[in-house]
Amino acid sequence: MEDTIYRKARKNAARKKPLLNNCESAQDLVYIERTKLLAIESGDKMPSPDDVVSMARVYEAPELCNYYCTNQCPIGKDKPTLMYDDLNEISVRLMSALHYLQQSSDTIYRVLEDGRINDGEQDDFMKIIETLKKLSYSADSLELWAKKNGFI
Repeated sequence: MEDTIYRKARKNAARKKPLLNNCESAQDLVYIERTKLLAIESGDKMPSPDDVVSMARVYEAPELCNYYCTNQCPIGKDKPTLMYDDLNEISVRLMSALHYLQQSSDTIYRVLEDGRINDGEQDDFMKIIETLKKLSYSADSLELWAKKNGFI
């Protein structure tokens, strides 16, 4: 059986907090009953948002909240799962988006100045929107990285 993200997070946290080595003792820290915790970890039961918040807090794994919101919550399933491991990759993506927006400032002004998107401006507008999405994704990834590494 493949470990779920929830089981992996608990096992990883158990290195610092030995009480998290098994669901029996972990239940007292995360306030999730043992059988429910086992079912969540095996993928047989969907955790509630409160369950995920509790596990993320106790396991010191903020990525669990992002994972839940982008993979299991019906509202957030259209959002990308954030990356948080590689600060260099996050930085390059962030700087690339900022550079594109800086280089495209005249286009942004032209497209948005009259408050309408004309037929000839739609392609430029879509490029701007996609770049803003990349910038947002990169900023959110940087924030998650900072949380994961104890800076926030």
